[in-house]
Amino acid sequence: MSLEKTTNLSQKKATENIASSTIDFQMLKQFEKSIGSEIVLTLIEQFMDYVPQQLVALQQSVAIGNSEALRSQVHQFKGESLQIGANQLSNLCQQLEILAQEGQLETAPANITQIEQEWAKVKIVLTHQVNHYDK
Repeated sequence: MSLEKTTNLSQKKATENIASSTIDFQMLKQFEKSIGSEIVLTLIEQFMDYVPQQLVALQQSVAIGNSEALRSQVHQFKGESLQIGANQLSNLCQQLEILAQEGQLETAPANITQIEQEWAKVKIVLTHQVNHYDK
């Protein structure tokens, strides 16, 4: 096998590992069976539009020290993430929600950075998923 093919296989495997650790595809498929692929596609697209705005709102709540607004926003974000199978993203949101509930915002910027990093992975996987539906 050539080096190029080996590299391509390695990259494909790495992408699959990221995808499977980022999105619960079994849950997404079950969701698709129960409500239909068109609705799931719409939910994914809405989520992808929603997240950048939500991240800005989280950052603003931390900047002004509004732990209740942060708790409410991140709670909603957690649920939306869980709905599309982004379990790790949801878990990170839950961690931030607990901090906000306790009024401990000192580490919130670092938590938001972790959420943003996970979102970057989720976005790649969901973009691929949307392209899959469009075919």
